[in-house]
Formats: sequence, structure tokens, C-alpha cells
Amino acid sequence: MTVNEQTYGAGWAADYDMIFPDGPGVDATVDALVAYAAKSGAAEPVALELGVGTGRVAIPLAKRGIRVHGIDLEPTMLEVLRAKPAAVEVTDRLTVAVGDMTDVETFLTPGAPTKYDLVYTVFTTISALPDGAAQKRCVQAASQVLAERGRFVLEVALPRLDSFDGAGRRSRHVGKFGDSPTMETARLHLVDQVIESEIVMFSPDGRVRVQPIHHRFLWPAELDLMAEAAGMRRVSLTPGWKPGSFTPSTPLYVAEYVLV
Repeated sequence: MTVNEQTYGAGWAADYDMIFPDGPGVDATVDALVAYAAKSGAAEPVALELGVGTGRVAIPLAKRGIRVHGIDLEPTMLEVLRAKPAAVEVTDRLTVAVGDMTDVETFLTPGAPTKYDLVYTVFTTISALPDGAAQKRCVQAASQVLAERGRFVLEVALPRLDSFDGAGRRSRHVGKFGDSPTMETARLHLVDQVIESEIVMFSPDGRVRVQPIHHRFLWPAELDLMAEAAGMRRVSLTPGWKPGSFTPSTPLYVAEYVLV
């Protein structure tokens, strides 16, 4: 399995929903995913989320009538998901299992579908993989379980390279989560397309929490080549979950692929 224990593991699970809460952005994501699933023409579309986490997107997607199977490397994340009352309400349409998004064999858990009308990753989950080789394996694995008219959809963050100084360093305030002011320190490794950072949260009681993050950014053209090698082609590219124009400050893109 492709594991990054330092930057993604049980330590994230307890506070993940506080740091990344539900909101209008989730609604826009779910609306778009429902539309992508419908493009397959399936009467009852089945979706696979790679890196389902605590179910921030999978749960509301299941509420919209899509059958969702989610995989994640971190069992603690799945425990948080299963304990949510909203997840209990959709157990007939939502299943989850421990799995590696780079290894198709781990997608095939007992009772899970073998083909999907929609395979998706959100919140730039693919960038949590350690390197380009792992990302390529992820794209290949997705193609192997995609139904004939299915869609593979990825939400991927674009890096702000101009936010780093000449030495490839960045320090900034990134917001307040709950009662905790939060800073980020980051290093850019340009050739490897990697940003290594720490999210530092300062609690009112004096506690300080440091969460490392590994981000291997992925340009659209590079993702297109990975998809082509996996027997897919891109059919759309948007600056987010709604149509629009790309600008120098566009924070992310959503790419849609189909089998050739």
C-alpha cells in the first residue's frame, strides 16, 4: 500500500471536520458530482470515492440517491464517518472500506461493485500521494474500475508558486479554526513538484498542535498524460465545480475523463 503515515493518519481524524467544515462548497461539489454521474446514462449510478475520509462529500452524495462506496487508508477516518448520524441514515447507499487509491485490488472489497459510473477524488486528495509514480498508479487503478460510459473526476489544487520567497519558503496566517488561530510554514521543492508544510494551531489554553502536510502538485497537462497512458481522455476542464475562466489566481481545477 502507498502510505504516508507522517502527513496523513489517525492524527487528522479527530479534528478533520473542524478544520474542513461542511458548507456551500460541499453543496456545489455534490451538485456537480450528481451531474457527472448522470452523464453515464445509468438508471441508478454507482460512485467510488478515492480517499473518502470522514464522508464530507460521500454522505450528502448518498443522500442525493447515488450509491457510494468509499475507500480510505486510515481506519480512524472511517470510524468517524460511520459514527455520524447522517451516515447511519444512508447505510443502504453508502459503504466504506480500508483501501489504497493506488491499488485496484483493494477497491474490490466483498460486496462492493466491480465497475463504477463515477470514480472521483475531491479536495486535491491525489496530491497527498508521495510522488508522480503513485499518482499515475491511482489514475490507472481508477480506469480499471470505470464503467464503459463512466466518468473519472478529480478536484486538484493549483499551487501559488509566487507565494514562496526566493529560497522556496513561505510562512502565513491561514485562518482561525474554532478558537485556534492557525499558521502555515512551507517549503517548495520545485523540481519534484512537492510542497512540504506544517499547519500550526494555537489553542486558547496554550496548547500547540502541529500537523505536517505533503502536497505533490499536479498540472493539468501532466494529469492528461497519466490518463492517456491509462486509456482515458479528458472531456472537460473547469476552474472549480462550475464553468468559468481560469485566471492567475485560480485555486484549483476539476478534470473529467472517460475511457477511450
